[in-house]
Amino acid sequence: MSTTTVTELRRRTLVKSIVWRLIGVVWTWVGAYLIVLIVPAKARNAPVIATLVVAYHHSTRMVMYYAYERYWAGISWGKYDPRAEAFCPMSRRDKLLWTLGTAIAVLAIFLLIVYVGPLVKRA
Repeated sequence: MSTTTVTELRRRTLVKSIVWRLIGVVWTWVGAYLIVLIVPAKARNAPVIATLVVAYHHSTRMVMYYAYERYWAGISWGKYDPRAEAFCPMSRRDKLLWTLGTAIAVLAIFLLIVYVGPLVKRA
């Protein structure tokens, strides 16, 4: 039986958690928005919308999480090997992907706020 001694640093786990949450928020919002657009007006009520959002959310998230974890398994940044007493630095490719991903996430959140804000009816 083989055991691995490579562990994740806390900052890697924190970054993975934050990124996963951002993906989840955007994914759920987009899905819920599309569901509201697709459901005919005569069938559009809270129980129907809630049921469809929950079904969409939970039917897609397991596949997404599997792919997300497999992707992270290939990233060496934030891993530590106590036997070698070595940290794995972030590669140039990973830095570029993180910069691009962060820019896209910030832009998506900004656009959601700008687009949805005016649609909210003031009481």
